[in-house]
Order: sequence, then structure tokens, then C-alpha cells
Amino acid sequence: MTNRLFFGLLLAGVVAIVAGTTAQFDEMIRLTTFSYSLANFTNYGCHCGPNTQGMVLDPIDRCCHEHDCCYNEAIMRGCNPITQTYRFYATEEKIKCIKSRNRCEKLVCECDEETADCFRKRIENYNLHFLNFTATPACRGPRPFC
Repeated sequence: MTNRLFFGLLLAGVVAIVAGTTAQFDEMIRLTTFSYSLANFTNYGCHCGPNTQGMVLDPIDRCCHEHDCCYNEAIMRGCNPITQTYRFYATEEKIKCIKSRNRCEKLVCECDEETADCFRKRIENYNLHFLNFTATPACRGPRPFC
């Protein structure tokens, strides 16, 4: 997405209300990184994707570990991050969750917002070597604490 298109979307006041949290998280990542999507982070390192464990390999993997911790916190508060939908919008600076009285909507949106921003800040650390890396011995140890 070019900066011109992104700015045009901002002027139009685009609000993302996409079906399903995965699609919403994907849209957040696309809006913050401009050239990456959720697919670029699925099965990246030891902590991006399902069944995560082992050491954190790089700053991108750390973003995913922190996302897992955030989702775990939401689950402990009675939320289901997999099915919880939310609304957000893009500003010139970053993604913003739309304020909600629904505690779960707020928590899950903030988890995804923080992780998309984490990816944006650390995208220069993205290493293709860590894509589909989860079957290696480094990813078989215990999970780091949150």
C-alpha cells in the first residue's frame, strides 16, 4: 500500500470492521508495516503461530511472545481472543482501537494493536531464515515467562 493510498484512507475516515480477529489483526499489520501481512509472521521463529515454546529468537519473535502473553491475560479475564471482534482506525502515526465499553473487545484490540506496532518498530529485524522455523531444537524448550 503506498503512502498516498494510506493517506487517502485516512482522509476518508476508514474504520476497519472485518469479520474475525485474524482478519482484523492482518489488517492492522498491513496498515502499520505497509508490506507485510499476518502470513509473514505465521510460523516465524518459536513464538509466532500455534503451539509456541522455546527460546525467543529475535525482536520479531519477542513481539509474538508478548502477543501470546497478552492473549493469555485476556483469556484469564474471561475473554476469547480467537472469536472476539473489535473496531479500530488508522491515523497517520499508528493504529488506534475504538473505545469500547466491552472489556474483551478493548483487551483483544489492544493486544493486536501493540503487536502490530511492535512489528512496525522491529521490521528491520525480520529474518527469512526464521520463517517455518518451529520444528528446530531451539523451539522445543520451555516457554519464557510473561
